[in-house]
Amino acid sequence: VKEPRYPIMALQQALAASNDPDDTKKFVHDNNENPAFANAVRKIQRSQKCFPTVTEEQMEWMCNTSLGDFCEGKTSNEYLELSQKVIKGLGYVHEDLTLAMDHNALTMVWEMHEYMPIAINLCAVLEQMYLRFCYQKSKQFKESDSTQNEFLSVLIHVADRHSPPAGEESLQQLLRVEATEDGKQNDEALSLWLETEATLRNQKQLIDSLDIPEDQKKLMQLEMPPGAEDGSFGPPLDKGVYEMLVSKQKGFREDQSTERRNELKNRVVTLGHICQIAHNNLQQPHGKFDQLEVHFRRMFSNIKYSVADMMNQLTDQDDLTEV
Repeated sequence: VKEPRYPIMALQQALAASNDPDDTKKFVHDNNENPAFANAVRKIQRSQKCFPTVTEEQMEWMCNTSLGDFCEGKTSNEYLELSQKVIKGLGYVHEDLTLAMDHNALTMVWEMHEYMPIAINLCAVLEQMYLRFCYQKSKQFKESDSTQNEFLSVLIHVADRHSPPAGEESLQQLLRVEATEDGKQNDEALSLWLETEATLRNQKQLIDSLDIPEDQKKLMQLEMPPGAEDGSFGPPLDKGVYEMLVSKQKGFREDQSTERRNELKNRVVTLGHICQIAHNNLQQPHGKFDQLEVHFRRMFSNIKYSVADMMNQLTDQDDLTEV
């Protein structure tokens, strides 16, 4: 049975309240630079009476006794409290469950909860991404290929964490984060990598410090944890997806096995899905992270073409049944 409960599920009620114009304490859109959005929400509410979309009672239904519990004759009503503890501990909401972080970043986290460790860690690096790729940056900078490649390196660092195949160079080596034998190192790539790694480490420590059962913490931790020491490059990561998307290579290389091809295809599709969710939430016209929209959109577009090339190649194979 699929377990329907997950540690950040209480976030949906906090988000629903933040969009409910009748909830004067929790409604967030009066603080926007542009009042048009709040006015539009109020207008919908007057005509359709559709808020709140998730009530307190509905949230309890979702968190309390699951079908699995019921079949075992158990009742359960402590999960909502656990989840509220988690979203407070992660800094998403205040004690009174009003939002403590950017609204669009939090809707992104909630919509991405099927990739929960990635959602939580991607949210943590948004500020770094914003400063590095958006803040006071020219249109030319934002649209250049080198910016796109750097953006991808941060994205893969968080969202495509797999060990490299035996004997292959790692992503850290490819990016020259790790010095080559002749001492070549890319200082800019190094500082970007270490900053991301430090964010992942802080996020891991934050989750570890939560006062909740270990099995619930595990659901939020990256399967491949970041390096434990300050200044560590973390575990070696596979460069496969980065290489495909950066070089815009048409499909796969000759020397890649069908198994490897299918693995890379699935990982690229997952990365595309993550970019799509991030883009659709962050691009809403309130909050500074809407400036990241261009990067997630271009990344998604790259991925879309890459997947099309891969599928052509994966499905266009020699027919071995012909005699």
